[in-house]
Amino acid sequence: MKKSLLSKQVIQNFFEGKTTRMQNILIQGWLEHPANRELYFQWLEEWETENPQFTPDVESAYQRSLYTVHESADMHEPGKQASPHLATLRGRLYVLKWVAAASVFLALGAYLLSDFWLYKQYETAYGEIRTVVLPDSSRVTLNANSVLHVPRFGFGSGTREVRLKGEAEFAVKHTVEHSKFIVRTPDKLEVRVLGTEFIVYSRERGSKVVLSQGSVQLRSLNEPNPKPMLMKPGDVATMSTQGTLTLKHSESLSAHQAWKQRRFMFENTPVSEIAYQISEHFGVNVIVADSTLARRTIGGTFNASDPANVLKVLSDVLNARVTHSGKDGAETFVLDSDHL
Repeated sequence: MKKSLLSKQVIQNFFEGKTTRMQNILIQGWLEHPANRELYFQWLEEWETENPQFTPDVESAYQRSLYTVHESADMHEPGKQASPHLATLRGRLYVLKWVAAASVFLALGAYLLSDFWLYKQYETAYGEIRTVVLPDSSRVTLNANSVLHVPRFGFGSGTREVRLKGEAEFAVKHTVEHSKFIVRTPDKLEVRVLGTEFIVYSRERGSKVVLSQGSVQLRSLNEPNPKPMLMKPGDVATMSTQGTLTLKHSESLSAHQAWKQRRFMFENTPVSEIAYQISEHFGVNVIVADSTLARRTIGGTFNASDPANVLKVLSDVLNARVTHSGKDGAETFVLDSDHL
């Protein structure tokens, strides 16, 4: 549903409890679009500022609803006047029916839109890099194909907590109150800091934390009694899909940070891993058709602006050939040994 189908006045009427049942259904469909959700909160903030003491007339609205219900019940038998007891019974049954339906409707809506109400979402498309500044002045740079959820309410008062799916670099602002900053990932990795710079990666094949400055405490919440793991600058921690944490010290961080400059940097990296990273970043299928080619390793820095250019340079380095197809909307690149 497009934003233009609902006016600001309709939404403000909703805040005041003046909308009809049909308008409420339209509003729920309208809220399914992220752009409309942000507009909703903007209008809500304006309305609250203009109506600081607003109190809805619940009793009056309730009486009007009863009148509508009784009127509707009587209309089911044209030309017939129902007895007072029968009309009352019909009215009560009608109210109960709509109360039950409304309860299911509201429960379903609350479930579907719970993240919308509680979190503001920052998202990047394939190939996109985006930097956002949080309410506490911390800076987050999102890599391509990533989603960050930040609480709409209470962020910065006490613990600061966000959720990440994808990859992002965090530059956390230290607060006077020494409030902790926590990053949580879908595979139950917990990253705790006070003020520092680090990268968190979390996708289907596991999670990774790269620490540039400060100190970080990790926990794998997959374990019954998770023990914290401390990181120092230069450390790289990985968590497997089984929830096992592994820590490496004094690592070269350049390859992990290259995406911020829209580059791929490889250091003796298998071609199969390179193909995976290209697929992950650009949302295309990259197939290495030759198993021997897939095991070969290379190093170097590649411009990450376009998947076709990366694979063209890669094929030249490997003396391989790359073919491209785009059937059924799925863009696929096949890398194979150049044996014609």
